[in-house]
Amino acid sequence: MGKNSDIESISNSISKTILHKIVIENTNKPESINKMTNEEIEYRGQSLKKIDQRKLNNEDKKVLREKVIRKINNQLELKYSDVNVSEDVIVKVVDKELESFFEIEISK
Repeated sequence: MGKNSDIESISNSISKTILHKIVIENTNKPESINKMTNEEIEYRGQSLKKIDQRKLNNEDKKVLREKVIRKINNQLELKYSDVNVSEDVIVKVVDKELESFFEIEISK
């Protein structure tokens, strides 16, 4: 795969991981927490595998961050409109999670 399609694929996995984390923390439907937690774990594993396959430079990471934020906002609007989260919260969670993903990748 090319670099752009790799970044797109990684951003899809990471955005699903973070989206599930945000929804779990802010859901009005406690009955869905267990399923969402399992899905978050699955997406996290997929994300780590994809990150491990591609070395990303700082510019790639900036592009990835913007794509992830945009995808999370879109999914919250389209699929989880009952979950109200501010843009600031989304950005903080994304930044924290991206640090976590890339610390794990670097420490291997």
